[in-house]
Amino acid sequence: MPTKSKSNKKTSGSSLLGKTTVVESPKLTKSAETASTKANEESEVTTSPALAISSESSLPLSSEQTKKAIAALIKHIEKKAAEEAAATTDSDKPGSKKRKLNLLSDDPSNPEESEKQALYLVIGSKKYLSDKPVMKPQRITVPHPIYNLDTTSICLITKDPQRMYKDILLDDENSPVKDRIARIVGISKLKTKFKTFEAKRQLRDDHDLFLADDRVVTMMPELLGKTFISVKKMPVPISILNPAAASALETAVKVSKARASKKRTAQTSPEEEFARERAAISSKRVNAEITRTLNSAMVFVPAGNSTTIKVGYSSFSVDDLAENVEAVIGGLVSKNIVKGGWDGIRSIHVKTKDSISLPIFLTEKLT
Repeated sequence: MPTKSKSNKKTSGSSLLGKTTVVESPKLTKSAETASTKANEESEVTTSPALAISSESSLPLSSEQTKKAIAALIKHIEKKAAEEAAATTDSDKPGSKKRKLNLLSDDPSNPEESEKQALYLVIGSKKYLSDKPVMKPQRITVPHPIYNLDTTSICLITKDPQRMYKDILLDDENSPVKDRIARIVGISKLKTKFKTFEAKRQLRDDHDLFLADDRVVTMMPELLGKTFISVKKMPVPISILNPAAASALETAVKVSKARASKKRTAQTSPEEEFARERAAISSKRVNAEITRTLNSAMVFVPAGNSTTIKVGYSSFSVDDLAENVEAVIGGLVSKNIVKGGWDGIRSIHVKTKDSISLPIFLTEKLT
């Protein structure tokens, strides 16, 4: 693990907080202006694969200090890998227990080894981020995708009937997502085929990313449970329907229910509902949502004053990881995920799965 500095120096500088402290080891640097993201979750999803990162005001954060901390973590990962490699070599000796090892692998097919190479941003806030855990992850666009755009295995959870969504999204030769989605699971199938803990765990480990129709996403905590929550793999809500068609479908459903409640006429037949639903599904919309998600960092908001966010892997360059860190921090502020923006942030650290947390920002203003 990275060795602790003999002395930690502190410097005060002007920032959005007034008096702040940038912790650096072993040498101080001046605060640098950095770019951050401002991704509006409510804005219309575009189909452009290149997602621009808009510029925010200067962050009271040392870019050089961030890069030094990231470089130290990468060295820590390399050191651990070398130690494990040596241990593996020793295991080849007679009487030694052998084990397989995949060094410096960020291959999603090997989650355990992949997580060893992941770098995380740890945000400490002055107040609770939420009164209760928010199971729907929020997306913050990053300049350097954490997910591999070509090899990430995606599972999409939809309303019933499952077959209809497969026909449109996977079996249609003109669908832009037929090669991007590995599996589609309907709600009824999720309740039956994946009811047991073992089945849920197998489903979780089979795919890198889970998406869910935003109309059923509220059912996910109950159906997937701790198996998904514990490893932060809860499905990301996406819109599957064409906006205009979705609005028309919602209106038709409300009118049908109102008429049925007044017994003026029977509800819309299942065939009519099926036809309207099918017409509203948009593979282009789903494709845009997938692109947007793959270019984002996922933020799980807990009922507490600290959250951990994956920002990349050790295979990324130091500069790329630093830019992702700054983009995520900017997104947390602009989306008001941290209440009070910068004034609500107590500390910012970076770490790996098994390393100590290295500070890149601390504030002396605790209230």
